[in-house]
This record gives sequence, structure tokens and C-alpha cells, in this order.
Amino acid sequence: MNRKIFFVLPFVLISLVTGVLAGLLRIGWSIPMGQVAGQHGAVMVGSFLGTLICLERIVALKKRWMYVIPIISGMSLVFFYLGLPDVGMGLLTVASFGLIYIYSDLIQRFGEYYFYVMMVGAVGWAVGNIIMIVSPFYPQAAPWWIVFILFTVFGERLELSKFLPQTKAKRITMILVISIVMVGVVLPYHTVGKFISGIGMIFMALWLFRYDIARKSIRSKGMHRYTGSLLLVGYFWMIVCGVLMVFDHISIFTYDAMLHAFFLGFTFSMIFAHAPIIFPGVAGLVIRPFHWTLFIWAILLQISLAIRIVGDVLIHPQCRAIGGMLNAIVILLFFVNLAILIFNMQKNKIGFQN
Repeated sequence: MNRKIFFVLPFVLISLVTGVLAGLLRIGWSIPMGQVAGQHGAVMVGSFLGTLICLERIVALKKRWMYVIPIISGMSLVFFYLGLPDVGMGLLTVASFGLIYIYSDLIQRFGEYYFYVMMVGAVGWAVGNIIMIVSPFYPQAAPWWIVFILFTVFGERLELSKFLPQTKAKRITMILVISIVMVGVVLPYHTVGKFISGIGMIFMALWLFRYDIARKSIRSKGMHRYTGSLLLVGYFWMIVCGVLMVFDHISIFTYDAMLHAFFLGFTFSMIFAHAPIIFPGVAGLVIRPFHWTLFIWAILLQISLAIRIVGDVLIHPQCRAIGGMLNAIVILLFFVNLAILIFNMQKNKIGFQN
């Protein structure tokens, strides 16, 4: 077991719980959270996802000193709780530059194009963090944080699909969809930027539907089908997010619907899909904890998110609140289920399961 993760994993787990509870407070539930509730986005994107992504990448590099990067990222949560958001954002900014260095190291070692894509994502995280330090306004930072997660996942899918046929059309369209998204993000979001970003996101999702290995995985059984199904559902939520960017005047809650179509629909579908691989991997365990019960939480995640987004579009506060609460319960129970599977498989010395 990789014992070094014990310095980092508590930050990841507490950040997840904190971010989920803060989200419930913001959507209307009465939960005593203190000042950290105002940093819901930074906690989820930075303290949770940023720390987890840093941890995932440094495990493969086997450089002990690099564990300071996810520790710095995770420590941001402490200062958000203390009501010192500037310090928390400062730590996340340092960690984002650390992630850029990690990808620089990977590029120097392997020179693969997908690491450049992931580095663009890390730069997006850094830009969003700097925006929050200079003028703390979430709508300005959010598009860059979307780039962080989107390009990290896109780069990882390119890495996993590298053994599929690489045609000229595939390469050209890949560069095109990346360029459209980035042009949209660089332009002011609340003018033409959101339209271009939304179109780019739709095209990127269609590209993944066409070329990603998930299309093959879904034809398999067991964990491969589970993973492939969630990936394809995640790409669907990318399209929903893109459509909501383009048609952002549907209701007063369209912006909320867009953010959660991405950060819940797309991002957590990706997390649910890869969690049986990522979490044992960073822990140094040679197991793949899969059980059919994981399908339950995957399905309920989509249903609960659909309820929330319908509430956003129809301006129905109760529907939004119920959907949000169901989101939180499903996410937390998924990780409880996964932890039980990991514990039981490790205890019984069970290896890979289909």
C-alpha cells in the first residue's frame, strides 16, 4: 500500500463532504456551514478535484517530494474554514502551478500530445485561481475551471484511446474542437464567449462519441460496460452543458443548470466511471473493486441531476432542492459503497473482478 496518501486522502474526503454540504446550503437546505459555504466552487474544483488530480498524476512519477503539491492543494480547505479565502485561493494557485510542473515533467519524459492537452487544463485551473485572487467573482473563474476539468478528462481519454486507429480526420477534428473551446473561453463569457464555448463543448462531446474507446467498452461485460456506460452518459451531459451555454436565457437558473450539468453530470459521471481504478491505484492496491451495486448509484446520479436541472429550467425551487439533496446522498453513498468494496477485496485478497 502507498502509505504516503494518508497525508493527502483525508483532505480529499473532507473536501468532498464539505463541498457537497455547502452546495446543499446554497440550494436552500438549512445546514450550519459557516463561511466555507461561500467557497463551494473553490472547494469542489480545487480542494477536492484539484487535489485528487495532482495525487493521481504524481503516483505514476514516483517522486516523493511531489506529494507536497496535493498537500498544499488540500490544505486550502483549512483556510476556507477559517474564513481566509485569499490564503486558500493562494494555496490552490501554488498547487495549480505545481500541476503544470508535473505535466512539464511528463512531457519531457514521454513527449506525448495528450499531456499537452492536460497541461492546458492545468493552466486553466491556474488562470481561474488567479482571477479569484485578483477579483473574487466566480462567474469569471468558472469557465477556466471548466477548461481544467474538461481538458484533463479529454487528455486522459486520448491517452487511453491511443492504440485506436489515428486517422488524419481524427487529428484535424480534435485540434478544431480544442481550438473552438479555447477561443470561447478567452473571449468574455457573458458576451460571445459562452456561445463559442458551448458550441465547442457540443462538438467535443460528439468527437468523443465518435472516437473514444468507450463505444467498444460498452459492448463488454461487468466493469468495462459500467465504465463505458458512464463515459457516454458524461458526454451527453457535456452536450446539455453546451446547449445551456448557447441558450442561456431559458430561465433565471440557467447558469446554475449549466454549471451542474458539467460539474455534476459530466465530472461526476467521469469520477464514478474511473473511481474503481483511480482510488485503488493511488493507494497502491492491485485490485479493481467492482460490483453491480455501483450501477445503482450511477443511475440515481443521472435521475437526481435531471430532477435538479428540470427545477432550474422551470424555476421550481422545491424541485431544485430535492434534486440537489438526492445528488448529495447518491455521491456520498457511492463512495461509501466503493470504500466497502475496496476494504472487503483487500481483506479477502481478491484481485481483478469482471
